[in-house]
Amino acid sequence: MTAPMRPSRPDDGRALAIVPHDEDGVQRIVLTGELDVSTVPEFNKRMSELRHQGFHSIVLDLAGVTFMDSTGLHALVQAKRTIHERGIRVILVPSPQVRRTLELVFPEPLFAARLDTVEEALAALDGHLTQERSSVDTSSPGTA
Repeated sequence: MTAPMRPSRPDDGRALAIVPHDEDGVQRIVLTGELDVSTVPEFNKRMSELRHQGFHSIVLDLAGVTFMDSTGLHALVQAKRTIHERGIRVILVPSPQVRRTLELVFPEPLFAARLDTVEEALAALDGHLTQERSSVDTSSPGTA
């Protein structure tokens, strides 16, 4: 497991912590705190480091994100695009605050799935991977 990122601000309840968990080709990236103009540089740095580790799927667990401004939203969208361009599937587990922002800005889901819990995300990935393994068709997989 990769070491957690240190908060980008003093611990005033608004810092951002990023903790990756690696399991069977899936990386779960847990974000806690605020994703905003002051924490985005560290978020971008950390995401660029994690993208090179060869995972087939990433679960962005934002259930602990208490605030996201437009800078954070932009960084999240850019991270998703870059990860997806590398052929890595991305599933988002947003907090209620993040979900509301995404629904207002992107009425159509930007991510393959926006699920309520990490368990749902892992189950969706498990079902998706099982289908891929049992399928003779080599076309690109559908979304969950």
